[in-house]
Amino acid sequence: MSKHNQAASALREHFAAARREREQASATHVLAADRLAVRRWQQARLAVTHADLLAADESGPAARFFLSELYSTDDLTQRDADIERVIRVLVKFLPDRALATLAAALEMDALSELLDARLGRTLRSRAGTDEALVITAKDYASAYREMGCADLRLRQIALTEEIGLALNKLARMPLLAGLLRMMRAPAHASGVGELHEFLERGYAAFAHMQDGRTFIQTIVSRERNEHQRLTGDR
Repeated sequence: MSKHNQAASALREHFAAARREREQASATHVLAADRLAVRRWQQARLAVTHADLLAADESGPAARFFLSELYSTDDLTQRDADIERVIRVLVKFLPDRALATLAAALEMDALSELLDARLGRTLRSRAGTDEALVITAKDYASAYREMGCADLRLRQIALTEEIGLALNKLARMPLLAGLLRMMRAPAHASGVGELHEFLERGYAAFAHMQDGRTFIQTIVSRERNEHQRLTGDR
C-alpha cells in the first residue's frame, strides 16, 4: 500500500472512531453530562498549567487554539458532518504530508474521546450515584491512576507534539494564507464553512509566532510531567 493510501486509510479510520466515541458518549443524558464535566475540568487544568503561554502576546493565540479547538467542549456535530462531506475530496487532493497531519489530528480526537469516556466511567463508578459529577483534583488523580491506559496517554501527548510541529511548518508557508482566504467563500457556499474557519484559525495562531517549536516543546514537556505526577511514575 502506498504512503498516500496508508494516510487516507488512517484518516478514514480515525474519523470513524472519533465519531463513534462521541455518539456513544451521548447515548444517555448521564454519559453526555459526564463527558462534558470531564472535558471542562481538564480544560480548566490545562488553562492553569499553561497560564503563561495563554497570557503571552506571541503564544496566546496558539495556546487558545489548543485549548478551545483541538480539545473542545463544544458540540462537534457540525464539524463531523463537514469532514464527512469533504473527506473524499481531501483524500484525493491533499498531499501525503497534509493527509498524515490531518489523520494524526483525527487520531488524537478519537483517542481523547476514548480516554475521556473511560475516565468519566471511572469517576462515575467511584461516585456511586447518578447525581451530576463534582470533580476534585483528588478524585481526578485517583481515577486517572485507577483507569490505567498509560500507553494511550503517552500516545496522546506524542500526537500533540506531532500535530503542533506540523502546524508550525504549515504556518511558515506564506502562500497558504492567500489560498485559505481564496477558499473562504467557496467553503461557506459548499456548506463546510465551519471546517474552513477551523483551519484558518489554526494557521493564523501559529503564523502569529516567530517559531512555534519552543511553544510545542514547552506544552509537551509539561504534559509529560503532569502525566508522571498523576501516575506516580517518576
